[in-house]
Amino acid sequence: MGGRGKMGWALALAVGISGCSQDADGLARLCQKTAAKFDGVTENLRGKLQDGWGAVRGSLPESGLDSRVALRLHWDQDLEGANITVAPAGAGVVRLSGDVLNLAQRRRAVALAQSTAGVEKVLDELRAGDEER
Repeated sequence: MGGRGKMGWALALAVGISGCSQDADGLARLCQKTAAKFDGVTENLRGKLQDGWGAVRGSLPESGLDSRVALRLHWDQDLEGANITVAPAGAGVVRLSGDVLNLAQRRRAVALAQSTAGVEKVLDELRAGDEER
């Protein structure tokens, strides 16, 4: 029996001890029905979340290496304002091209790409705004 069911029984017992046996029985039935419905709703939700996460985990190996790197770069807050293109350049190799605001962003992008699972080599063709040309 879940924690909600025990709490319902405890509440019903407390009301029953206070001398309201008819009300206690009704309240106990109400608590049992509510707990059962809540368990049914959350159980269904739990299954959906597990199925969704399983689908995401299963699709990661199928996504291209360049897509995984691009996703990491896109969501990194330190790379805000950067315009980076990620392209495959062979097995385990990605090419970074485009413009970043400064040398720190360039280093961050390369480091993120290198630390992505499956990346063996990063070809850095990024242009930093604060670098001398």
